[in-house]
Amino acid sequence: MSGERILVVDDRQENLLFLADSVLRPEGYEVITAMDGKEALDKALADQPDLIIADLKMPRLSGLEMMAALQKAGANIPVILTTFYGSEQTALQAFRMGAKDYVIKPYDLGEMLRSVERALIEQRLRRETMDLKEGAAVRRYLEERVRQLHSLCGIGKALNALHEPDEVMRVAVEAAIHLAEAGRGQLFLVNAEAGHVELRAVRGPSDTHAMSVRRVSTDPVAAQVITTGQAILVPENADGEDKASRLAVPLRSGEGIIGALAVDAKPAQTFSENDRYQLGILCGFTSVAVMNAQVIAGLKEGAATQARHPLEAPESSGSNLTESISEVRRLSGELRILADAAQAVATRLQGPGKQ
Repeated sequence: MSGERILVVDDRQENLLFLADSVLRPEGYEVITAMDGKEALDKALADQPDLIIADLKMPRLSGLEMMAALQKAGANIPVILTTFYGSEQTALQAFRMGAKDYVIKPYDLGEMLRSVERALIEQRLRRETMDLKEGAAVRRYLEERVRQLHSLCGIGKALNALHEPDEVMRVAVEAAIHLAEAGRGQLFLVNAEAGHVELRAVRGPSDTHAMSVRRVSTDPVAAQVITTGQAILVPENADGEDKASRLAVPLRSGEGIIGALAVDAKPAQTFSENDRYQLGILCGFTSVAVMNAQVIAGLKEGAATQARHPLEAPESSGSNLTESISEVRRLSGELRILADAAQAVATRLQGPGKQ
């Protein structure tokens, strides 16, 4: 999801422009800027952004001083701090003051976007409850969201335990249909070597479970999602034909798009922004799990080849094996972080006495 307003604060113009023009605006976020802590505080109180990304060391007010002033003014705005001067003590102080993340420069595009998405999760939940009546309606709504987040957490952990790429993709399609209560689901992957998109898993309305397939895809919605990197919600009968609503969300790996996950609505069903939100989190789990499983599959294939032809193994096989194991650990760790983030939000929503 994008469209939120983000205040970016940095006293170096080149850093400000890079973050605003190369990272955030291409993803659809609205960006406002400031070049010192006092200017940022004034703009934050006046414009009420959804998120602030601020340098730790700034003129007039530091990042921590700005956060303290916001809290004193009663402004509940999430903050991500960035700095070239990372220290564990400063990071600990920032988190104690409520910072959502602490990003060390230089960071890459993917790292910052993941941090932004995590920081905005609670804001999105809070915004969605604003128009609801107080009392029983709010409680029912929050309980449903807690249930959904717990479900997502369990799905993320289940995907982390799978080591076969096809199985990961089948489970992801099943999970997408379950979360969106959809009638049909498909998972598409980019085949970089062949230069085309492939349909890899599908479940139709009459199927009892998702099936693995491997055929070239001509699906225009999936192609658009993979090309643009943006989720697409196609309304019912959008092209004048009797077709169901459709939701497709990109699968990201680092800074690239590796595929798309799509669901088709049941008759008379329309997908909501909450469905898009849930599938976005699921796609984060799925992308990491697919890459993890592919690395493990490559390790198994390499080990089998070496066992059959031990004398033909390249000299670099040892270092390649070490690098692959490190990649598996990194991807598994990233998936656990995503699942823990969903768990933390769900636990926080439950409130005191309900954990």
